[in-house]
Amino acid sequence: MIRSGTRVQWVWGSGQATGTVQTVFHETVTRQIDGSDITRKGSRDTPAYLIEQDNGQRVLKLATEVERADA
Repeated sequence: MIRSGTRVQWVWGSGQATGTVQTVFHETVTRQIDGSDITRKGSRDTPAYLIEQDNGQRVLKLATEVERADA
């Protein structure tokens, strides 16, 4: 189970990115990230995660886009 504080990873370009889940959303959510409005349609079955990357940048991802980094 992924929750706030969980380390996650996802495919980014030809490599992988990692970060820590800050907030879990079970509904549609929009956040302004780097000047752009980013929306993910989170749900109870497929939550959306606000993730802080190791470099401090934030991303918004669905559960289907990430996996636990310790898996």
